[in-house]
Amino acid sequence: MTSFNSINYSRGGFQQPQLSSSTKNRLESLGIDPSLVTSETQAQAVIAKKELEKCFEEYAAIQNAKQEEPTEQKNLTETDLIAQAKTLAEQLGISIENDATFDEITALISNAIQDMMNKAQNDPSAMERAQQYQTMLAQITDEYNNVTTSNSGLYSAMSMQANNTRYMLGL
Repeated sequence: MTSFNSINYSRGGFQQPQLSSSTKNRLESLGIDPSLVTSETQAQAVIAKKELEKCFEEYAAIQNAKQEEPTEQKNLTETDLIAQAKTLAEQLGISIENDATFDEITALISNAIQDMMNKAQNDPSAMERAQQYQTMLAQITDEYNNVTTSNSGLYSAMSMQANNTRYMLGL
């Protein structure tokens, strides 16, 4: 059954909308029937909306996966994780500047842990302590990466929404 919205009327009878092949391919790849749009502009708007929906779905899936993971600490921010890294650095005797970035802090910690491991080759307890610090650093780094990835996904979704709104308003 064809809806009236999907057909352009002309003097000669019915005329299907003229869509570029790339637009048709994008519509089909998103699971949208190209015959349901009336113009290239409408097709681009439908594509933008569908891609935005997919982006939000992916972000929601990431958030759901994070909530399902059994973690002791939830809802950590980048600032919280930088503070944890600074605390670990202090435990290792490393002085950190207040404006140091996460990458700078973790690089200093990693170097200190490597030095500990090099010095503790014949001391099993010192080696175990160095490995514990290494594990703590890995956990902090993984959580930081998760937080920044989630933030990036959110910012990307917001940017796509803004672009879609500008497009729809003709700005």
